[in-house]
Amino acid sequence: MFRRITSFLIFLFLLSVTPGLYTASDYVAVVIKSRGRVTLMPKGKTRAIKVQKGQLLRDGDRLETGTASFCAIKFLDDKSLLRIKENSTCVIEGKKEGERIDKNILVEVGSFFASIFKQRGKFLVTTPTSVASVKGTKFWTIQKRNGPTIYIGIEGSIDISNEAGRVLLRAGQTGIVTSKNQLPQIRLTDPSEIPSEGEGSPKTQILEIEFKSPDGGQKTMRIEVIQK
Repeated sequence: MFRRITSFLIFLFLLSVTPGLYTASDYVAVVIKSRGRVTLMPKGKTRAIKVQKGQLLRDGDRLETGTASFCAIKFLDDKSLLRIKENSTCVIEGKKEGERIDKNILVEVGSFFASIFKQRGKFLVTTPTSVASVKGTKFWTIQKRNGPTIYIGIEGSIDISNEAGRVLLRAGQTGIVTSKNQLPQIRLTDPSEIPSEGEGSPKTQILEIEFKSPDGGQKTMRIEVIQK
C-alpha cells in the first residue's frame, strides 16, 4: 500500500513540473464540425491524431483535411469562424493578449473560408505569397499547391500585403497573387468560382457598388447574391 501511495505522489509531482502540459487558458479555438479524415499535429509533436467535434486547439497546432473531408473551427474570444475544405493544410496561431486572441492562419495549401464577427484581436491569413489582414468581413483564401494565392471578398474589405506593396480588396472582387514579389491582380468575382461555405451551404456573395447621390454625397449599395 505504501508503495502505491508513494508512486501516486511521484506521478502528481511529475505532472506539476513537466513542461508541455496545458491548462484551459492555453486553448485558442475549438473544432465545431469535423467530417471525413481530419488530423491534428500538436505543436512540438511528431504524431498526428484524429480530430473530432469538440477538439480544443492551441497555438501552433497543425490541421489537415483529406479528400471529401471538412473541418470548421471557432475561436474562443470573439467566435470568429474558419471553415477548412478538403485537401487543405494550415497551422493555427493564437497569441493571447488579455481577453483577446491575435490570430494568424498559416496556410500551406487548400481552401479556407473566414467569417469574422465582433472582432477582438487581429485576424491574419499568411500564405506563401502574401498576408491578408481583415476586419469584420467574410472572405475566401485559396492556395494552389506550388501556385498562386486567390482571395475572394464576400463581405467587407481585406488588406493584402507582400514585398511588392499593399492593396485593398473589396467585396465582390477577387485578388490573385502569383508571388511575394508581385502585387495582386484585382478583378470582379465570377460567382461560379466561389466555393460553397460548408456542407450543403449555398454560395453567397456581397457586391458593393459605390455611387454619388443627387446631393453629391458618396453612397454604397450592397447587393447579396445567393447561388443554390
